[in-house]
Amino acid sequence: MDQALQSQVSIPSLEESLRLGQSLHLEFEGLPTLNGGYHLWGICPNQSIMVSAPQLKLSDELLNTTVKARLFIEQLDSACAFRTTVANLCSIPSNYLHLAMPSSMVTGEVRRNHRARINVACDIAYGGDKTTSAEMIDASICGCRINTNANDLKVGDAITMVFEINIYGVNQKINMSAMVRSRAETSAGYALGAQFLEMSDCHRIAMNSFIHKHC
Repeated sequence: MDQALQSQVSIPSLEESLRLGQSLHLEFEGLPTLNGGYHLWGICPNQSIMVSAPQLKLSDELLNTTVKARLFIEQLDSACAFRTTVANLCSIPSNYLHLAMPSSMVTGEVRRNHRARINVACDIAYGGDKTTSAEMIDASICGCRINTNANDLKVGDAITMVFEINIYGVNQKINMSAMVRSRAETSAGYALGAQFLEMSDCHRIAMNSFIHKHC
């Protein structure tokens, strides 16, 4: 994703684009166990971004920690990133962090035609109570190709996909819904083309990073 984020955007654009409850992926310098998905709690204009952190044990070591934030702004169809620091810690009404408002962010349109060749094990649920294992052999931000032995998956079927990818040393479990758009028999089973339907902003950012890493 870093290669796709090429345009510097002033921070008013960030403030205007953020929505309460929006997902952000945060990476804490020197504290990799804290990396992961967080949610926007609120905004103090020109001062800070507040993010919900109920899973964190608040301690002074977090203050002034450098943080890299990644998010997907759906209305701009853009993947975005900025660097900031932890400015304050709060525990009422529940644990949350104040991240210093950055002066700018980097943004770039998600290139939907990029497709990466990969080999990722995947669990698929379908038909209400059926499950099967599969292998994702390539992917774009819009969909993927899957090899499977399941002989009862058909074009038009809705499926749920669960798999794990590694982004810059951080394992990320992805859960998304998709629809089978194509099906072809192979010597080892079946090749499916799937279109992604729904995924969280955090998972979309992770997928976009993973795809660009393997293009």
